[in-house]
Amino acid sequence: MRYFENPYDDYKGGEAAIDKDKIFQLIEKYVNQILHNKNYKDGDVWLYIGTSGLAYMFLKLHQSEASKVFPDSLQHARVYIEHAKKYISRKEQDKASFLCGNAGIYAVSSIINYEMKNFCGFNDDKKQFLAGSQICKRIVYNSYGSDEILFGRAGYLSGIYWINQNAQNPEGINDIITEICNIMIESGYDYSNRNELSFPLMYECYGDRYLGAAHGICAILHMLLESPLFDGSLEQLDNTQKSIKTCVDMYLETQSQDGNFPCVIEDAGKDEHTLVHWCHGGPGSIYLFGKAYLIFKDEKYLDAAIKIGELVWEKGLLKKGPGICHGVAGNGYVFLILYRLTNDQKYLYRANCFADFLTNEIFVKHARNPDHPLSLYEGVAGAVCYLLDLLEPQKASFPFMDIFERKY
Repeated sequence: MRYFENPYDDYKGGEAAIDKDKIFQLIEKYVNQILHNKNYKDGDVWLYIGTSGLAYMFLKLHQSEASKVFPDSLQHARVYIEHAKKYISRKEQDKASFLCGNAGIYAVSSIINYEMKNFCGFNDDKKQFLAGSQICKRIVYNSYGSDEILFGRAGYLSGIYWINQNAQNPEGINDIITEICNIMIESGYDYSNRNELSFPLMYECYGDRYLGAAHGICAILHMLLESPLFDGSLEQLDNTQKSIKTCVDMYLETQSQDGNFPCVIEDAGKDEHTLVHWCHGGPGSIYLFGKAYLIFKDEKYLDAAIKIGELVWEKGLLKKGPGICHGVAGNGYVFLILYRLTNDQKYLYRANCFADFLTNEIFVKHARNPDHPLSLYEGVAGAVCYLLDLLEPQKASFPFMDIFERKY
C-alpha cells in the first residue's frame, strides 16, 4: 500500500486539543535539521525543492505565533534567499515559472525585504518578478506546460496573489492579473477545440491532460476563480464565467465513490484512483472546491470537499514522507481547510492526528526518505509550515493556495 493504516480513533466530540508544546518541539527539531545541513546543491534554488523554499519557511516562521521562539527567522530567510538569487536561471521561460523558476525566488525575496523594511530591495525584487509577466503573454512559452502551477501561468498568478496578501497590493502588480487570466482562457479554449474535448477549457503538461493540482486543470481553475473575473455579482454569469464554472462542475463529476480524483482525463470514470496526494488526487482538489463553495454558495462543492476529507482520513498517512506535495503534511492540510470551511472540531482533531503521526515510531522507521528531505514541497520545511498553521488554524492555508483572503 502507498499509505500506513490510520492508527487513531476518530473524533468523539468536544473541543479538539492541540499539544502546542509537542508541536513546538517538532518544529524545533525540523528547523535544526535544516540549519545544520550544509550539503544542499548550488543549483537547488527553486521554491519546490531548493533554498528559496527554505527561505519561504523561515519567512512563515517569522510571521507566525512561533516567531518568539525563533527570533532569528527573518535573518535565516534572508541568507537562504540570497543563496538562491546567486543561481538565478538565465532561461527566458524560467522568468515566468513560480514554483520551479525565477519568479518564485523574486517573490519570496520581495516579501523578505518588505518585512525587513528594505523597500528599495522590495521594489527591485518586484520589478524582477514582474519581468516574468511579459513571458506569460505568449500562448506557448514553456515546453513542459505554459498554464499549470509549477511552471506556468497559474503558478505566476499564485505568486501575484501571495505578494498582494503580504505587501498590501503594491502599485503596478494588479494590472496584469486579468490579462494573464484572459491568455490562460484563450489557451484552454484553443487546446480543447483543437482536440475536440468536452471540457470547454483544457490544458496539457508533459504531453498529458492532467487534472490534479500540480500539473493539471484543477489548480488552473482555482487561480481563475481567485481573479477579478469572479468579483461582484454572479447572479448572471457571462460566457467566460460559465465556461470556467462548467469545467469546475465537469471536474467534480470525475470524483469517484471514495472521494478521489483521476490523475489524467483519460482515467475519468474508473472506480478507483490510487494517488491520494496534493499533486495528484483529492487532496489537491479541495482548494478548487473550497473556493467554488465560497464563491457560488453551492453545497455540492462542500460535499465534494468533505468526501475528500474522509478519503484522506482513511488513506492519507502516506509512506512517501512528511512533505506537502505527496506526504503526510500535505494531506493534513485537507483537515485544516475543512476546519476553516465548517468550523467543525472534528477536522482540527484529525489535523492534529496527522501532525502527531510525524513522530509515530512506525512513520519514523518506515517512511521513505524523499529525494529532497529538507525541502518545502518534499521534505520537512513543508511540514514546518503545516505545524505552524496547526498552531493558528484560523489562518491556515496551503502555501500559495489560500482560498479565504482577497487577492487583489
